Amino acid sequence: MKRGFGTNFHTVYKNNADLYDVFSSSEIFSDKLTNRVRELFHGDILLDVACGTCHKTNLFSKYFKKAYALDISESLLSYARDKYKKNNKINYLLSSASKIPLLDNSVDTIFISWGSFPLSKTLKEMNRVLVPGGVIIRIGIEGRDNFTELFPNLDLKRVKRIQKKFESFGFFREDYTVDIKFDSIKQAQYILSRILGVNKKLVTSNSFINNVVLLYYKKQ
Repeated sequence: MKRGFGTNFHTVYKNNADLYDVFSSSEIFSDKLTNRVRELFHGDILLDVACGTCHKTNLFSKYFKKAYALDISESLLSYARDKYKKNNKINYLLSSASKIPLLDNSVDTIFISWGSFPLSKTLKEMNRVLVPGGVIIRIGIEGRDNFTELFPNLDLKRVKRIQKKFESFGFFREDYTVDIKFDSIKQAQYILSRILGVNKKLVTSNSFINNVVLLYYKKQ
């Protein structure tokens, strides 16, 4: 069975860093969401959990003195190291999110977008490395929209269950949108058919609106 709502995400993570990077870079936060995320940033040290090819790590690193980019995929991190080799703020960590190779109370802000991991164990681990007063920010899909309707097996019950798990841990919720924009319909068809595993004919646009949930937590 395919993981990730019936998509090919995990295969792409392992074998096709270039495809994943185009997909990741196609996600454009609204000004409202970007400003809210910046408002929530805390301190000097950022940890991007499940960073992929570091599109967001690179984007947000300018607001911090140091950024850690953690992912379980060696190919994605290797791609990111080459792409962002001029960004000397980024420190790459090859590890799972449930076993973060950092000291207790060593990170000020943790950011997560499109991450997939054992939730309870990872939340405890993130809380361990977070300083008192530090913040965890998680961006995830809200439900069904004109982008997620392309997912072959979107499990809305699972989506809501994950959201509730974050909320039970003490996260607050806010709703936003992000734009998914590709250079052309042809590019959208190629990338989404490979990553989502859908027929190209179902992809009839190069622009989508993705409803997302911002969940944030401040450590006491």
